[in-house]
Amino acid sequence: MIQNRTWLKPSLQEWVETDGLGGFSSSTTSGIHTRRYHGWLFLAGENPGDRWLALSKIEDTCIGPQAKWELSSNVYPGCIHPDGRTHLLAFSQQPFPSFVFRLGDCLLQREIFMVRGMPGVFCTYSLKSAGTGGDGLILLLRPLCNSRYYHHTAREGSWNPKMSCLDGAVLLEDHCACRSLALACTGGRFVPEPVWYKNMIYPAERQRGLGFVEDHFSPGYFRCNIRPGEQAVVWAGPVSEHGEVRVSDRPDLGETGVRIGFREWCGGLASHAGRLRHRELERRRRIESQAGGNPLLARLYLAGDQFVVKAGSATSIIAGYHWFGEWGRDTFISMPGLLLTTKRFAEAREVFMRYTGQIEEGLVPNCFVEGRGAAYNSVDASLWFIHALARYEQASGDWEFVEGMLPRVGAIIHNYIKGTGNSIKMHDSGLLWAGSRHTQLTWMDARVDGVPVTPRDGFAVEVNALWIKALWSYCRWLEKMLAQGEGDKGGGKETGDVAGRPSGVEVSTATWSKYARLARRASKAFREMFTWSGTGLYDRLDEDGPVMEVRPNQVIAASVAGELLSKGTLAEIRTTALEHLLCPHGLRTLAPSAPGYRGKFAGGPRERDGAYHQGSAWPWLFGPLFDLSVRLMEAQLGRGGSPYYPGLAEITYLMLSHILRLDANPCVGTVFEVASGDHPFEPGGTVSQAWSVSELIRILHFLEGIAQGPAQCRVRV
Repeated sequence: MIQNRTWLKPSLQEWVETDGLGGFSSSTTSGIHTRRYHGWLFLAGENPGDRWLALSKIEDTCIGPQAKWELSSNVYPGCIHPDGRTHLLAFSQQPFPSFVFRLGDCLLQREIFMVRGMPGVFCTYSLKSAGTGGDGLILLLRPLCNSRYYHHTAREGSWNPKMSCLDGAVLLEDHCACRSLALACTGGRFVPEPVWYKNMIYPAERQRGLGFVEDHFSPGYFRCNIRPGEQAVVWAGPVSEHGEVRVSDRPDLGETGVRIGFREWCGGLASHAGRLRHRELERRRRIESQAGGNPLLARLYLAGDQFVVKAGSATSIIAGYHWFGEWGRDTFISMPGLLLTTKRFAEAREVFMRYTGQIEEGLVPNCFVEGRGAAYNSVDASLWFIHALARYEQASGDWEFVEGMLPRVGAIIHNYIKGTGNSIKMHDSGLLWAGSRHTQLTWMDARVDGVPVTPRDGFAVEVNALWIKALWSYCRWLEKMLAQGEGDKGGGKETGDVAGRPSGVEVSTATWSKYARLARRASKAFREMFTWSGTGLYDRLDEDGPVMEVRPNQVIAASVAGELLSKGTLAEIRTTALEHLLCPHGLRTLAPSAPGYRGKFAGGPRERDGAYHQGSAWPWLFGPLFDLSVRLMEAQLGRGGSPYYPGLAEITYLMLSHILRLDANPCVGTVFEVASGDHPFEPGGTVSQAWSVSELIRILHFLEGIAQGPAQCRVRV
């Protein structure tokens, strides 16, 4: 039961388990729900970012011949009741979230797991030993259910489901996420006893200035016996209108899953649970095996896998747990670490295709708004799309797919040149202007009372670096097509896109020359207009001239298009970042000396949004800083600088030493979104963020290659 695991002392650290569909299970290692986003089963809708709470938790009680133990722990007004922490010995996140309780001279393990591609959650109870004369224990398992959107809280009467009881199971009809929510238990009977559990308190939501009190509906409880060496299994999940349970047997092959009748499912629940657990465990071990024996990288691979989800028949990337859905910018920044380092190229292609079908007037969706479709309020999502496509080609060598995507790339560039929504338009200088005082189109997009906290309209430095990089990438791709004989010196050839539609992309030497001239003009203007002597690069240029704020966006610019800059400018950017922005959990979004600096990420929505990009530190920015460091080292030493790679590795691991203590992070085994810029640098935001994990994967993937020789070090994604 307890061998081959890393056991942690129960605390308010969190854990997340996911189903690969957008649904998840999450709570704290002590079992106390501290957030409205805590629950053992959140079900995803057709859009993986739409989620509904189905099962908050199970109030589990064990009864022996002479004692009774309540294992659950909840915060209610003025008390914690029951307080199962007194019996809880340890928590382990690997391979699945597990809790071990001491009940007299018994050890009881509760394990919670999800299976990729299958909506629902399994909870197993295993008895290690007993001093009760071999009679075992009685388990009373009372589910606390709900039917509400994951950003909300519910009160008594918000859901009045019709109940249908079967042997060892109960169906609750008309759930918001499905036709019927089912709960089943092996070896026991269900006792109907509907009751509302009122006023559960979520302390973290109270601190965040949000709704923090909730009521849950319990339809009754399961009663079963468990003896040493035996296991009881509880499953909660959706049942279709045809009375079937969706079971994903071969998610690795992309199957949508098979369906089993609910009665048949209940009859074989124990064997189904064992088989599916084994298959999921093997799937996760295959992911770990790609880390080359590096245990830290293996854990990051597993953390990264949680963000990769199915959106219908396509693959997509969730930006963060618990409250983010699909975001274009986050998706394409995260793709290299999550999908390309692990050679999940087929899934990467599906991600591109999901967004390709939503491009409008050259704009890739910024996000998919819950219930309202795509939103197009960004300037850089389209540019990160092109940047990720170039990295996909570099990692996979799949020119055929890239060639098929070029009409979309051409459409993005064409629309940005002539002008598209949100005042996005190329200037005569070749640089890209975007936005107004009322828009927030870059990644620094927080608002308070509808007003951008961090105005970045005009020429933003990282946006223009991405723009110029996109122009050069497009030129290279056109040149490659010309070299293959696709096109001519005259009218050229029109290519078809990935869907076989006419594209209007002309492949000719004249077309290539036009974009090459434009890229050269923009590159020259970038160097002339953005260079800030002694500091590196200006953060942006507006109608009044350069905005002299020290922010990490110049680091991003140098990481994606450092070839535009001199060694001296690259060195200035890195020095500025190390002296003014670097802290244990990432790079600050603003230097502490700036008048608008906010060093604490805490409080209600106004306070947190006000600090979001005004000094808070972001772990994902370690990635661009590392890229800049490698680029600068190679620029100064040449490719012959490979003997210095081990020194770079040592310095990098030292820099990342705080954030890579995965068992000490707010959510065990993964990496958070943001942290305060001032000591003690408290983490905040989402407890598990895609680009935080993906950028650390990229860094460690590169460092792992150092041991394989200099040639490996040069292949970066």
